[in-house]
Amino acid sequence: MRKVLSFTSLVIFLFSLSFAFSPSDSLKIGYNYDLDSQVGSSYSELYLSGSNLSGEFTTKDLRLDSGYIKLDTDTMDLSAYYNRVFGSTGDWLGVYNISSGRNGIELQAFGFRAVTTGDVLYLQYRGNISNFFFSTMLGKRNTVNDVYFDFSWEPNLRYFGELGASYLEKADVNNLFYMVGVSTSDWKHGIRITGVGSETHLDYCSFVNDYSIKGDTLVNLWTTLGDFKLWFDYKWKDQIPKYGLEYSKGDVWFKVWKQGTRIDADILNWDDFKLEVGKNFNFIGFNGKVSYSFGKPAHDSTTSLGEVFYAELSRSFGNMNFFAKWQYLNTLYTEAYTAYYELKLSSGNSEFKLALGDGDFSNNVNFVKKFTFEFSTWW
Repeated sequence: MRKVLSFTSLVIFLFSLSFAFSPSDSLKIGYNYDLDSQVGSSYSELYLSGSNLSGEFTTKDLRLDSGYIKLDTDTMDLSAYYNRVFGSTGDWLGVYNISSGRNGIELQAFGFRAVTTGDVLYLQYRGNISNFFFSTMLGKRNTVNDVYFDFSWEPNLRYFGELGASYLEKADVNNLFYMVGVSTSDWKHGIRITGVGSETHLDYCSFVNDYSIKGDTLVNLWTTLGDFKLWFDYKWKDQIPKYGLEYSKGDVWFKVWKQGTRIDADILNWDDFKLEVGKNFNFIGFNGKVSYSFGKPAHDSTTSLGEVFYAELSRSFGNMNFFAKWQYLNTLYTEAYTAYYELKLSSGNSEFKLALGDGDFSNNVNFVKKFTFEFSTWW
């Protein structure tokens, strides 16, 4: 409660500095009703912008859920956040890649950026000399110290890299991490090498955690030949290769990748792999997409072998827009079907939306019997 009151007080103070708002303000009001639990909830989203002041606030069941207020002047930008996703450093590795709602303050001035949010506190500087762009950061998370320098230089090819350390008291070779790479300016061809010490503490670095390369070295190679893209990843210490082929031309695409070298008569003994084929289409005024994938894991929600069928369809009828999508998941152990339907009616500076289901198919593989009513207006 004290944090909410502090944030509200800061909002009132900053809004007292400016009252000139531009015609980009908006308001969204919505209501969800779950047919299974027979429980409903309301929400709203208010966005206000002015010559040097802007803010956005959301509520759930008439209580403040999240918000931010930003004061933008000629010399500095000052932002205050409540339960918002903010504070990512934006370097090549993403040392601080924050994806959850947090409270905090961000100040930007003269190329410097100071952020305090939860257990994260850091000072960052971004600059450039001719076409040499760089950033550096000093940060602290509880008892962990983080420091890095990254750069991008593009005389003809693009050269990029990063060097840093994440340590508790004193940095040594086991606390270091680095990335070096070179690519064409259009990213169609390139190589990147990333090394991470065995005693780093990169808890917020999704690149390191997604590839599981703590204490290892990862090599990424890629090239594009016409409509085909080939890529190869190799973990040096674990000696685990991962490689893939992607094809895209017109409305058709195809992707296939495999990890490891094991190919057995029993496909259940294979290392992880996946293939996907899809097509965009137009039919009697409808725009749509269909795709099929097969592999292990079959879906974000499982680790087992299986297949996924996906389709979506949309069409506009004057000021009315219809959209729907469907997903069928079939694995060795589960079978799940879900769908989402949405109808929007637009008139002038307002819009009404009626939806059935939950559109987050990555996390909700079974159909959610939920109605959503939403009204939006802007001025």
